[in-house]
Amino acid sequence: MTESVDEHRPAQNGAGRRNGKVPAGAEPPNTGRAASSRPGEVNPAGVAEILDLPPVLPPERRLDCAWRENAHSRIADLDVDIDCLAVQRGTELSAPEKRRLVAAKGRLQAADAIVKSRPGPFSAWTGVDVARTWANMHAVEVTLIRLSDPAVVAAKLPDIIADASLVLKPNDARLQNLRQYEKQPPVNCDDCAAIAQDVTAVYAACADEHVKARGFRNLLFGVAFVLTLFAIGFGILGWLAPQWVGLCAQSPQKLATCPSGGSVPTSADVFLIELIGLFSASLVGSVAVRRMRGTPTPYAVPMASLLVKLPTGALTAVGGLLLLRAGVLGPDLAASGTAQLVAYALVFGASQQAFTRLIDIQTQNVLDNIPTRNRGATKDSHPSG
Repeated sequence: MTESVDEHRPAQNGAGRRNGKVPAGAEPPNTGRAASSRPGEVNPAGVAEILDLPPVLPPERRLDCAWRENAHSRIADLDVDIDCLAVQRGTELSAPEKRRLVAAKGRLQAADAIVKSRPGPFSAWTGVDVARTWANMHAVEVTLIRLSDPAVVAAKLPDIIADASLVLKPNDARLQNLRQYEKQPPVNCDDCAAIAQDVTAVYAACADEHVKARGFRNLLFGVAFVLTLFAIGFGILGWLAPQWVGLCAQSPQKLATCPSGGSVPTSADVFLIELIGLFSASLVGSVAVRRMRGTPTPYAVPMASLLVKLPTGALTAVGGLLLLRAGVLGPDLAASGTAQLVAYALVFGASQQAFTRLIDIQTQNVLDNIPTRNRGATKDSHPSG
């Protein structure tokens, strides 16, 4: 009677075995499709469903930006982490947890497709590719914190607290909660859910800082574009009607007082002065680079700040010479010759730094607010900024 019961009792490996052999008429082992007969126990097919999802493959070509390369590397690591977690948890995964991992796999595939796509002008301006990629990656990281072993989450706590301290205020309740988890006894499963919720808030605050940086970058590019249009328009006006722009001094002896070296206005006078002002502004801008630091974000905020200086220098050079010829700075300067006029154009072009210095200060403030691990060391190495 005992032997008969043993023959019909299912083994742990998914099929009845007796003395190491499969009995006649029994189905072969099926590790991924065996059904569970106990309530609350998960079908092992859920693990196979997760592992059967397509993995993140290496790109077929070199990606266009550095942030895309870094994001793809992180996406590949997260894909491996999900597979390892599925294998580690095995049949312990509940149905909602299995759906979370399947959704996390889908998020990684979506982020990987964005990273491997060709960037366009619209996506570069709006930052939609960067925002969607990081949003998907952050959601997957939060899912891993929710489902990982508490010991693994406890090992990640120092890095989580370091990231949170960059974007949250010291007296923020979420930052204090994270520090309490580090001090208290071992982390349990309920604590993992609370930590994941705090990490979600940290990622949201980090995304807000990146949105501010992108908006400030777009504002600088817009200002540079408008100033460039003004400079080009003013040059065209001087080309079509050179007598309307008084860059030449009245000289009865017909001395060389015009920017082009003659005694009468020419069509190239305004463009020549703008070119000299552009040259002077570029020299001063190269010196201003010394006080700036790079940014870990894909938004070229320092580059946008430097581009504003160039059309500003061209316009200040023309504007300064118009004031000089009008006699605002004295009658002696109003009668300056061509050589002195070029020198004054260099000075007025460099004077754009007085107007754009506030932009440089705001640029540095925006860069300082962007969370990065080495932000404190960078500030110490650039105290003048």
